[in-house]
Amino acid sequence: MDRPRKRPSCSRPSLWRRSKAALRSAAAALGLLAILVLGGGSAVAQELTLALPRPLRPGEIAWLEVELGPVGRGREVIVATASGQTIGVISPFAIRTGQDAGVYTLPLPEDVIADGRVTVRVTITQPGGAPRIPTGQEVRHVAVVVSP
Repeated sequence: MDRPRKRPSCSRPSLWRRSKAALRSAAAALGLLAILVLGGGSAVAQELTLALPRPLRPGEIAWLEVELGPVGRGREVIVATASGQTIGVISPFAIRTGQDAGVYTLPLPEDVIADGRVTVRVTITQPGGAPRIPTGQEVRHVAVVVSP
């Protein structure tokens, strides 16, 4: 037969409740610290600063060229500005497992270009999980091109 557990002897029962609350708080703080140290609080976007190949002439448009390698089924590559404005979402469809997803071109709004440079953040979604930084195999190359 199991015996009921005895509480430690304390002069006041309220002291025992406060001790338990303090231990819970300490355990929660330690858990949060472990998440941050082990990478749970790390960045979820790859930030790239790219230079235009040359200054834009009147009537020209800057485009972002994104080359994708094999990307898992159901994943999307999200490209946004440094301020969080979405430039585009790439959703490869009907790509066989293990094959490159191809090269995708996204138009760059003029207001995101400053001093001949643009900063973009690239993330990849995961089915049932949080977005993350794409690997070098998933996003192979990102460049700015200019066309009339």
